[in-house]
Amino acid sequence: MAFKKISKASEIPPGTAKAFEVGSRTVCVCNIEGKFYAIDDICSHAECNLNTGFIEGHDIECECHGSRFDVRTGAVTNGPAVVPVDTFKVRMAGGDIEVDA
Repeated sequence: MAFKKISKASEIPPGTAKAFEVGSRTVCVCNIEGKFYAIDDICSHAECNLNTGFIEGHDIECECHGSRFDVRTGAVTNGPAVVPVDTFKVRMAGGDIEVDA
């Protein structure tokens, strides 16, 4: 895999998430207090998009059934999901966000 520029940091305000196509994956990029994290955009429970979910702390909550995932690790922090989601490396290049997916 290789890092790919996906967005300007200014396009994802703190406390929000946005989905991007990176290769064959849809990746959810979350801004948590100015730090960016990238996870698989698809909930492992019901295949809903996570980028439309609610962010609290380092968790993103799927709006379909309330499953929560830690954006740093992909771990499930609240069910009904039991399978974690993939995470991806993120780096900044100037004001650009790059993801390795």
